[in-house]
Amino acid sequence: MLQELLAVCTGFSQSLSASEKSTLLENSLEAVLPICNVGAVTQEIKGHLTDFCDIEHETSTYDPFVRAANLALRELSDVKVPGIPAFKVDDKTNILLHVNDPMPIYQDHQGKQSERKPDIVVVSRQTALSATKAQQTQESQVLTETACKAPKDNFQWTNVRSTLELKRPRRSLAHPPAAYNTNYVVPAPSVQYMEYRKDTNGPAQPTSSTSAVRSSQNPQEASNELRPSSQRRSKGIKRKRANDDENQTEDKEKESAKPPHPVVQNGLYAAEMFAAHIARQSVISFIVNNDYIYVWFFDRENTIQGAAINFIQDLPRFLVLLLIMQRMGYEQWGLNAVFEPEPGFSGKVMVEDTGIDLELDVKSDERVTHFGIRGRATTVFPVKSKALSELPRDSHFLNESPELVAKLYWPEETRQSEPDILDEVYKIAQTDPDVQGHVPELVWFHKFKGTSTSKIRIALGLKDAKQAEQGSRALYIIVFRKLIPITTLSGKDLLEAWWQIVKCHRALWKGGVLHRDVSPSNLMVYRLRGKFIGVLNDYDLSSFKRDGPSSLERTGTIPFMAVHLLTAEAIAGKVEHLYAHDAESFIWVLTWVCLRYEGGKLLSKNRPLEKWLKLDADGCREKKNDFTRLGLAALGPSRSHEVSWEVVQKCFMGVHSLYTPLGYRKVDDQSAFELLLEEPMQGYL
Repeated sequence: MLQELLAVCTGFSQSLSASEKSTLLENSLEAVLPICNVGAVTQEIKGHLTDFCDIEHETSTYDPFVRAANLALRELSDVKVPGIPAFKVDDKTNILLHVNDPMPIYQDHQGKQSERKPDIVVVSRQTALSATKAQQTQESQVLTETACKAPKDNFQWTNVRSTLELKRPRRSLAHPPAAYNTNYVVPAPSVQYMEYRKDTNGPAQPTSSTSAVRSSQNPQEASNELRPSSQRRSKGIKRKRANDDENQTEDKEKESAKPPHPVVQNGLYAAEMFAAHIARQSVISFIVNNDYIYVWFFDRENTIQGAAINFIQDLPRFLVLLLIMQRMGYEQWGLNAVFEPEPGFSGKVMVEDTGIDLELDVKSDERVTHFGIRGRATTVFPVKSKALSELPRDSHFLNESPELVAKLYWPEETRQSEPDILDEVYKIAQTDPDVQGHVPELVWFHKFKGTSTSKIRIALGLKDAKQAEQGSRALYIIVFRKLIPITTLSGKDLLEAWWQIVKCHRALWKGGVLHRDVSPSNLMVYRLRGKFIGVLNDYDLSSFKRDGPSSLERTGTIPFMAVHLLTAEAIAGKVEHLYAHDAESFIWVLTWVCLRYEGGKLLSKNRPLEKWLKLDADGCREKKNDFTRLGLAALGPSRSHEVSWEVVQKCFMGVHSLYTPLGYRKVDDQSAFELLLEEPMQGYL
């Protein structure tokens, strides 16, 4: 990992051979070795490290750790390594380590606020000075005294380059040696890698890649539990997607007096850093456990953990790590160079090689952001574009809104792309009135070059060329004509729009396009001559019927998936995804809106089904079974959805007939449509 991060610093990592990368590491180790062995500053650094070893209480170790690291950073500013960018005197880019705990860092997620307290953060000198209200502070004082205390003002996640979570389960640590050399100090197998749910002082299975397996919008799930890849969740399954009403930001750690595992805390901080930026490529963070530091690399594919470095006994490698942090530019830290040339940038951008201008409204109340690590990380913004607004429009599209929205997301490279799916959808729409006018209008799309998550895995030897695209993700942007959430509708308007979308979905399924992700956020509307027109939105988990095997792949958003798809067999990929499953999802969506919305607004308190947002597939299956046995009769809709609730009750009569004591009763697609949807709607059309 250290060698690859050094190569990233050069800006030419893809063109460097393995031997050139190895030479770069060797040269860097030789360049930092004098700082480890010669001079008064060396003794001062070793003195702080000795203090770190002798202190038993975790929070008391922050001070000597930060002092040692910042003194080393000051000395590293004079170090020159061929191929590595030289140090530049610039307070905006020069970094330092700063104690943060117990000061909280806040961030808004769809109107909800998260609160985190990372132990130590990596920030620019300018950010440190602003937080301490001490613009004229001498550099030496900033590096030593000021940075060793929590800031007076809260840091902002936008300005945090990285975090360090410190743990100290061992009381005594071996002191620094009298002298250092460049030989690697090999960690014992028990500490070479950290594993979630293992004690931080206990043995862990050595593995170079630990997968982040949950695709979550919710901060309490954002750690992704970092399980080994053998426990990975089935592809395509999502928790409740965030929207401007229902993003959940309660912290699971607040529900328990016991602090989360450091791997979970580290994952939460990574999710915050992702959420603070537009289309961020990656996040690098650190866990310090006793005298070992672990480098964690996060991107939208999964999480890679680097082998431990003993920063007491192997100081040269720790200094090389600090050198990397000091010389990395914004892009190397993971920021997207197009949308965010510097942290917090907001303004007009030109997309490379396209001539398309974009101005994302990143502060809009309508912005939908993602909180999590692995997955598509869909983010939606209102957007303005002179070039796109002047494009000629297809007469088949009826939405008259002049407003546009941009969707940024990270689909798997091996999946059929959403633009390709929509091409087929538009062909069907030309001849089928149930589809025409009921699908989103794609205005423009672009796949960003150089964003494939496979690159670093090939470089680290975690993949070979044949496996390159397996599981890898790349950044797309799609611009659509603006739509309105169906949850804003009530009464007859809601039921009519819902039914239009049901028919559109049925027609597309007949035409060979399988949507397979029916959820409230994917059911939208627009106004046309005083009426609401329903739209089936979001095709990035869709597939073609002709592709066959993908029908065994689990897709959907957990609270709205058919109960049959939440069984252990289905999660293991042993159950075919049927039309009846999507039909059942439409019923769960209508149920959700009837119980949780009043007059187009999310209920402010006492919202039914709230816990479903936090459950895994097995837990949600149990809750849904309880609901159909007891809750359907016990709960009532909001006043604005009484008519729709009558339809819901009739729909569930059909659903009950499919779940028998002998198992799930399969029916053909047309029979499922009639039983679950068409017959219950008789008299309401």
